[in-house]
Amino acid sequence: MVVKASPAAPAKSAGVFQDIINSIFEPGVNHGVMLVMNCAFFGLFVILLYLMVATNFNLHVCALTAIAALLFGSIQWFIMEASAAQQRQTASSASSPMLTPKNKKKKL
Repeated sequence: MVVKASPAAPAKSAGVFQDIINSIFEPGVNHGVMLVMNCAFFGLFVILLYLMVATNFNLHVCALTAIAALLFGSIQWFIMEASAAQQRQTASSASSPMLTPKNKKKKL
């Protein structure tokens, strides 16, 4: 999960709906978006499990459940990797000295 926050103070959440609206204008995925996405997948899995039982474990419903589980897992993995890459980038940019005009090399 990629969350933007200032290093001085952690960002406070204004609510799930406000987090979703703010995620349109900010890079990354915030807590509100993750919460809504996880709730939507939970609802999908509940419905698919009910359908599996109601249809006597129909092959098509089982395949849809497997596809949904793989999709959920791949989205979670992608968000974790994007978050780790962003943390590595911020850590490397914080540790490297900023190039000032005095430190720049002139091209001839």
